Amino acid sequence: MIYLPATLSFCAAGLLLALGLIHLGRGDRRAQKTYFILTCFILCASQSSLGAMLLSTAPERALLSFRFLLGFSVFVPAVMVPFLSLFGRREEKGILSGPGIWIAAVSILIGSAVLLLPPRSIIREVHFSESIFWGLTFTSYGKLAAAYLLLANVLGLFFLENTYRSASVAGKVTLKYPLLGILTITVLTFIIISRILAVSLTDRSYLAIHSCGFIALSISFFYATIRYHLFDIQAYIGRDFVTSVLTVTISGIYITALALISFLARLLGFPYDRFASTVIGMFAVFLLIAVLISGRAKRRLRHFIETNFYANRYDYRKEWKRYAQLMGSSETIDEFLSNFISLLCETMLVKRGIVWANIKGGKIASYGFDREKPDIAFIKLVASVAPRDSVAVFKSGLALQTPSKGKASVEGGGSEAGWIRASAPIASGHELFGIILLGEKSMNIAYGEEDRECLSTLSDQAALTLENLLSKEQILDSKQMESFNRLSSFVIHDLKNAIGMLSLTAENAKENISDPEFQRDAFATIERSINKMKGLIHSLNALKAPTGISRKSENITKLVERALADLKPVADSHGIQIELAATDNITGEVDASALERVVENLLMNALDATGQGGKVSASVNGVDEGWIEIAIKDTGSGFDPVFLEEHLYRPFRSTKKGGLGIGLLMCRTLVRAHGGDLAIESEKGHGATVTIRMPALSFGAE
Repeated sequence: MIYLPATLSFCAAGLLLALGLIHLGRGDRRAQKTYFILTCFILCASQSSLGAMLLSTAPERALLSFRFLLGFSVFVPAVMVPFLSLFGRREEKGILSGPGIWIAAVSILIGSAVLLLPPRSIIREVHFSESIFWGLTFTSYGKLAAAYLLLANVLGLFFLENTYRSASVAGKVTLKYPLLGILTITVLTFIIISRILAVSLTDRSYLAIHSCGFIALSISFFYATIRYHLFDIQAYIGRDFVTSVLTVTISGIYITALALISFLARLLGFPYDRFASTVIGMFAVFLLIAVLISGRAKRRLRHFIETNFYANRYDYRKEWKRYAQLMGSSETIDEFLSNFISLLCETMLVKRGIVWANIKGGKIASYGFDREKPDIAFIKLVASVAPRDSVAVFKSGLALQTPSKGKASVEGGGSEAGWIRASAPIASGHELFGIILLGEKSMNIAYGEEDRECLSTLSDQAALTLENLLSKEQILDSKQMESFNRLSSFVIHDLKNAIGMLSLTAENAKENISDPEFQRDAFATIERSINKMKGLIHSLNALKAPTGISRKSENITKLVERALADLKPVADSHGIQIELAATDNITGEVDASALERVVENLLMNALDATGQGGKVSASVNGVDEGWIEIAIKDTGSGFDPVFLEEHLYRPFRSTKKGGLGIGLLMCRTLVRAHGGDLAIESEKGHGATVTIRMPALSFGAE
């Protein structure tokens, strides 16, 4: 343990040296990179001197090492601050031009003045404990040198902050790792210098922690160098860029708080270290509690993180999963509208919003209104003014004039609609289902292009869900029980399967979203599911039975292969082997959509009946001229003989918990519409084989 502080210092020196050599060998000699390499080498020398001082066994050797440490440290700002002022900038005129040369010149002058002072004018006493270096006590001149280093760190952070704010999204992703390392070493530097200014003392434990900060700094720059092209960041500082002084403000507050803590510690007679730790700890706890109980503080924190540390403001994987859960859990239109506007406003950090559905006389749900919310007549007036085909943003609010006074206007302010900042139609084709109206965003954040895209996506999904729920309510309210209930059962069964596929895709995205192949499969699954749902809803609205067959030439083997591919993630997640067994390559005249529904339902039934480690297989064969057989075989539990004989095709009778009992009925209906039939062979406990035998009118084996 005696040599640990020195070991940490030498380790930091080695990492800094390696970092400088790596960038020196890459050949690029831009000004910012040159300053960075010089900073690495000077910090390396500084840490080496610190290690030598920590190993000193006599005051004279410690003072000599401190002389070198001071010499290197006071010249660090001459290269560090110019590097941070140029880091990531697109425009730099060279190493001997711009603010860098002036900062370097001033730093060299101040550093030279410090070096001219004798060591004893800076160090009052060198402390040893049993011939082991313990610490240093500084004079007033030593405190001035420490204050100079403190101000240099503040100036460097000021430049880095403004570079980070002006960087592109990709640039911020690259900068966040070096920024983390720089903030770590800066905070540790502030702590050490604060202690010097407060009690004129520093010791080996604080210096060892400071070396750990340099190790963290080196690792963060190594990571950014390996994973990203660190010096390819190009932040353009335009004329409209407003310089931020956040770091200066925070530093000023910190120094003021330091002075107050030092004064109170002396006044109360408390040790500085213990008193400062107590005050800072109490403040941290208070700040944490304030963030946890304050909705505004949480929104500000979330906005800061999303703006500075994520490539995209919205995580569409997460939002899609939340929306899929909302869609599945909402039983009525009123429930869906209430849940939807709350989810939308919370996602987009909007203070208040309204969603209106032009259904059954008009339904409305709101978020963030403390008192009376606008009535339906007002919403209809807004809907007549707002664009019906795209998302609209009103920077100054939406202005409306009453019909008796004049025509409504889109942009303006000062009216009862002045709170409206964005609108989005809920439409399907040319049919307008309703409208979404949103107010100001928290912290006066302006609506951007990502907000438009998010609002457009969710409004489209709201239209689809409203169609779904409306169709569901129309089905349940229908008096045509015999024909219409069968149709509703078919549709609900298919919608359930589609939602199941979407939910599975959202669940698997947690672990596989970075896989390009999974991304392609996920987008294809989402697109197919939505198309199926739209087709089913269209059939419901048109009161069109699913038995209408439209034949065309189709590769039946590939159709079965697609169904197997769609369900392979389900099989894999349950440890079931699924495959296409020996088969002919068959084409024929069939209704591809209807046949695909049949095959998917039979495969889903087989997977549900098969346990982990089981197997499901499919085969396609041409048996007679113009006839095909598609066989689905599983190694599951099989059918009970009584159920197979008496209840197999009876609706609402199912062997599955929560099943509707209409899957096989729908399959047989669609197959018989082709002029074929289903055949099932099963033995309890030994699986089942379901065979589709149907005429294909004409077929060929390719």
